[in-house]
Amino acid sequence: MRFHNRIYTRQIRNLLGSMLLLAPSLYGPARAEVDPTQAYQLLKQDVLINADYWESKPRILGAGLGFTRILGVPGAEVSEEGKRRVLAAGGSWEILGTSNPAPPLRAYTSAANPQGMAVAFGVPVKFGSGLPVEFSWPVLPSSVDPTDFRITLSNGKKVTPEAASISPNLEYNERSTVVLVGSFGNRITPGEAGAVYPVKLSIVEDDTPLTLVGPAGVRKSAVGLSFGDGSAPMTGYKVGPKLCAAKLSVLSAQGEGGPAPFDGGLMPNDGVALYGEGVKYRLRVLTTGGFSPDGVRSLYPTEYSSFFRIRVKDSAGKITWLTKTAKTYAVKDGVIRILGMADLGVSQDAYNDAYVEDHDNQIDIILEGDEAAMRRITHIEAPSTAPYSPFYNPGGPGNDPTPGVRYTKPSPYIRQAVKIAIDDPMTVTLVQPSIVKNPGDSSPP
Repeated sequence: MRFHNRIYTRQIRNLLGSMLLLAPSLYGPARAEVDPTQAYQLLKQDVLINADYWESKPRILGAGLGFTRILGVPGAEVSEEGKRRVLAAGGSWEILGTSNPAPPLRAYTSAANPQGMAVAFGVPVKFGSGLPVEFSWPVLPSSVDPTDFRITLSNGKKVTPEAASISPNLEYNERSTVVLVGSFGNRITPGEAGAVYPVKLSIVEDDTPLTLVGPAGVRKSAVGLSFGDGSAPMTGYKVGPKLCAAKLSVLSAQGEGGPAPFDGGLMPNDGVALYGEGVKYRLRVLTTGGFSPDGVRSLYPTEYSSFFRIRVKDSAGKITWLTKTAKTYAVKDGVIRILGMADLGVSQDAYNDAYVEDHDNQIDIILEGDEAAMRRITHIEAPSTAPYSPFYNPGGPGNDPTPGVRYTKPSPYIRQAVKIAIDDPMTVTLVQPSIVKNPGDSSPP
């Protein structure tokens, strides 16, 4: 179906006119008059604009059980009763020190309610577990269905997810991660009695086979791809989130934003919006799970130095570590300066614990300096030990963990090679960028 088809355009405009703004990370329920399955269909439209691919060949870069039973908690809301229900499901509830009079639900917890699940995943799942799958190519959104995936558990059982969606990786220049929701195991640490966990993920054929879109717009079926060896645990209760890809390219805001009903007030959040038109370079990392300081709190654009460092090896063989923002590093090939991070939330004068970001699988590190020096970047690291802090996926403990409740593990030491994509940005577009009028607006002109 062509995106500029008149009938399609009229249907989309009518639909958008009937909908409120809904946050991509399931911050609260939709209004009763909005059909959440209609909202979900916006995420199924085949729109890729400047969307990242990470390798020349299609494969699964990462997959694993991130957290259990907190997707679709009935009654999850900002209230004492809502808090009680989230804690009873094994979720965490943040103690906020901010004076913000009305922080959103997502500032308190990474749990979601069934209404929010229906909006972003098409069905009002209850007590679901989250299993993100990262591909080397973006997916064709219309081909994403739960029936594309089969998960093998440690007890030999094979399960099909209850729901699957590109949310929260819904911006037009993302879309290489699919989040699966269902029953994929428990919180018992692998190796202990009674532990059940995923050991393999397989892409299987259904009526609309999962399709990946790669270089030059080539489409390939993902059927037959798999991840996991059938025995080793794929779970955040064994090991925390990691990076699975990284690339440095010239910064472009094309494709930033997603369908308007899903921007949730979190966009624009790109490097240009946060640091200005003169910014030139972006180091984008792809994570295997949500990256949060504690499993709930959002990552601030100003926190690069607390979590990351970048390795540069200049033409003389000297190693330089870029550890601080707003510092100019001189190497033999030129200078590099880190401005901060982006693809989180909107720019603010100051950040506090009421700040909410998009919690997707991309984090951008924004740089300026000389191209020759940029080409000498080799790796990005998240050391995860002092003086650096670890990351947690959304199943983490928050800042007020409940005694006796098991939460996901902190990140291990992470070292990820960086692809230099300055000459070729390694992106793909299925519709012309001019079709989407503004970031966060999916309605055609």
